[in-house]
Amino acid sequence: MRWLIAFLLAVSSTFAAADGPVYAEIQLAAGGVENNQLDFYPAFGSVNVGLYVVPNIGIELFADSGLRADRAGDFDLDMESAFGIAARFQSPPVQGIQGYIVLGAVNYTLDQSSRPTSDQPGTSVNDDFTGVRVSVGLLQRLRRAPGLQVSFEYRHYNADEPLRVDALVLGLRVNAR
Repeated sequence: MRWLIAFLLAVSSTFAAADGPVYAEIQLAAGGVENNQLDFYPAFGSVNVGLYVVPNIGIELFADSGLRADRAGDFDLDMESAFGIAARFQSPPVQGIQGYIVLGAVNYTLDQSSRPTSDQPGTSVNDDFTGVRVSVGLLQRLRRAPGLQVSFEYRHYNADEPLRVDALVLGLRVNAR
């Protein structure tokens, strides 16, 4: 019991020196999907909510939702949705900038449709994929609003399919104290 109390006191005192144990982030993403030698560039939004279990190491839940589909050839493709859980590993801040890596499990849905032609009606294929989501990025603390940070990251979704899904992501993050 003494060890548990000592551990809780040590962890809570390290949170007092950091931003706080809870964070939330909204993000806009410009995606790139390579499917069957066609390249699509859909846009989607993300929401992340996380909790630091120790300083600079956290667990987060995330959800993505499509904002704009893209057309290539006779097809439209949209990142319809994604959700999952991830572990976040951050560096300590250096002049207000932190690097981070996010590793997680994801389930995402792509919606691909073809335009109708005079010979055939349009078709739509909605596929679910399960795999890994990996992000590498930077956080910059805002000087005029120290509770806010701007993030920029590269994200990759891997589902062990002949499909490549990547994104460049810009976000705004708030840390609860």
